[in-house]
Amino acid sequence: MSEQGGEGEADPAAGPAFLALLEQLDEGVLLLDGQDRIRLWNHAYVDMLDLPIALFAEGAPVRPLIDLLAERGDYGPGDPATLAEAIAVNVRARVSAQGERQMADGTIIAAHWIPLEHGHFLFRVRDVTSERNASRFKDELISTVSHELRTPLTVISGALGLLRSGLGGDEAAELIEVAYRNSERLGLLVNDLLDIDKLQSGSASFRFAAEDMRELITASVEQNRPYAEGLGVAIDIELPDAPLPAEVDRGRILQVMSNLISNAAKFSGTGSRVRVRLTRRTDTARISVIDKGRGMSEDFRRRLFTRFAQENRATEHGQIGTGLGLAICKGIVDGHGGRIIVNTQEGVGTIFHVDLPLER
Repeated sequence: MSEQGGEGEADPAAGPAFLALLEQLDEGVLLLDGQDRIRLWNHAYVDMLDLPIALFAEGAPVRPLIDLLAERGDYGPGDPATLAEAIAVNVRARVSAQGERQMADGTIIAAHWIPLEHGHFLFRVRDVTSERNASRFKDELISTVSHELRTPLTVISGALGLLRSGLGGDEAAELIEVAYRNSERLGLLVNDLLDIDKLQSGSASFRFAAEDMRELITASVEQNRPYAEGLGVAIDIELPDAPLPAEVDRGRILQVMSNLISNAAKFSGTGSRVRVRLTRRTDTARISVIDKGRGMSEDFRRRLFTRFAQENRATEHGQIGTGLGLAICKGIVDGHGGRIIVNTQEGVGTIFHVDLPLER
């Protein structure tokens, strides 16, 4: 910014040290003097608004910059010349203003025009993309969680209300079962929310110990076999002949396997088979869960491991998930220093690979 002439006569204090400090700001700054000439700016301003550096020089008029922004459509629809003149009038009048706009690359820029003493005018711009995305995510999270909690709570409340009023009659046992199933669903959602929060905040604890991965995978299949068979889906298991030791958190890996196997079963048709395969690679154990279900679209695959990711809420068997399970799986696998990979094709099926280091 030294060629920007931050040392103009109107700003004798703007020496090299001041200019270097200006360049360290995470917001863009442009200062005009009383004759609407550029006196100070930093490269953040140029970069955030994607402007040609040739427009910036000590004492350069600001009007060409305004004209460019109008021609580019940054001031909205309409005749660029008319829009540029309206902006120039506001600049000359030193009208304070602020607002936001989204750039072509998706970034959201907040701008603030501030009148100063001696006719100076300061333009500040700031990238607020992360803030706005975080706010939107918070709103979506609250909305989704509220919906997920409301459904089982409504069912439980309705069933208990009927029982309390004595209207249950011969259906009392069924009402109790409905309330119980929905209370379990509610508990699972709360536990998933707690798990994902800890995993993504880095506060989740892991207890690593040497495990024979063959035994661990066998245990995970046996735990989930009754569930899969209840859906009419069989599970096949393929294991290496020799022991395959690895340092893992047994409980956490069982949690990952339970999610992957149950998902494979839920999204497979009745009468189909799910394969769970364990293989040794150079320095990792690879667990593969393979199904011949309906697969996923490319768009959904890209956001698969985000919170509440759902492509179609109902599974092949009409069951509804929370959309948190795969985000939890990724957090657990990441915590092991491993990786989780998905290969999928609509109408063909899906393969999840989990690669875990053999040693820590």
